[in-house]
Amino acid sequence: MDRELLLRVITASCLFVAVVAWLFYAPSPWFQLLLGMFAIVTTSELLVLVNLAPLRWFAMVTTAIWFFLIIGGDPAVALLALWLGWGILLLFLAKEGELAEQVRALALASWTVVWLLFFIWVVLRLHAHPQGTLFLAGACLAVWASDIAAYFAGKQWGKRKLAPQISPGKSVEGLRAGIVAGCVVGIAFWHGVLGMGYGLALLLAVVVTVVGVAGDLMESALKRTVGAKDSGTLLPGHGGVLDRIDALLPSIPLAGMIWLRAVS
Repeated sequence: MDRELLLRVITASCLFVAVVAWLFYAPSPWFQLLLGMFAIVTTSELLVLVNLAPLRWFAMVTTAIWFFLIIGGDPAVALLALWLGWGILLLFLAKEGELAEQVRALALASWTVVWLLFFIWVVLRLHAHPQGTLFLAGACLAVWASDIAAYFAGKQWGKRKLAPQISPGKSVEGLRAGIVAGCVVGIAFWHGVLGMGYGLALLLAVVVTVVGVAGDLMESALKRTVGAKDSGTLLPGHGGVLDRIDALLPSIPLAGMIWLRAVS
C-alpha cells in the first residue's frame, strides 16, 4: 500500500469512528452543537475557496444563520436571510472595482450553501425521528461504499472517462461499480436493520448513489472554476471537509425527504 493510500485509509477510519460516535452516542444538545460546528467549518472552507471577502463578516452572518437553523428555524427563512445578508455585505463592503468578482464568488458559493442548509435541516429532522439515525447511517454507508468501489474499480478497469473536463479521474466503469456497491450496501442495511421493503430500499439506494455522484462532480466543477485541487487541507489524504461530504450534501436531503414522507 503506497503512502498516499495509507494516509487516506487512516483518515477515513478516524472519520468513520467520529461519525458513528456522533450519530449514535451524542445526545441533544451536543448532537446539534456538533452539527452546527461542522456547518461553520464547512462554510469557512467554502468562503476561503471562492475568496468571498471580507471573510470574517461573511462568516459571522453565516454562523448566525446556522445558529437560527439549529435551534429550529425555518429553512426557507434561513436561506432568504443568508442571501439577504450576503447581498448587503457585497453592496457595502466590496472594494471599488471588485463588485463583479465578489458577485461571481457569491454565485459560486450559493449552490453548495443551499445544499448544506437543507442537509442540516434534514439531518435534524432525521435525528428527531425514532429510526432516523439508522436511516442516516445506512445512507452514509451506501455513499461511502459507492465512493470506495468507484475509486478502486476505476483504478483497475477504468477506460472511458465519465466527465474529463470536470474530473479526469472518474470513469464510466467506476460509476457502474459505485452504483452497484452503493445499492447493495444500502438495501442490505435498510432491509436488515430497519425492515424496509426492497422496493423503497432500492429507490433510496439509487437516489443516494446517483445524486451522490452528481454532488461530487459539482464540487469538482467548483474547484476547477477557482483553480483549486482540493477544497482545503484539514483532512490528510482527502483534502478538505467539502471533498469528503460533496456526495452527501445533495443525496442525504433528497433521500431523507423521500424516506420521511414514506414513513409518515
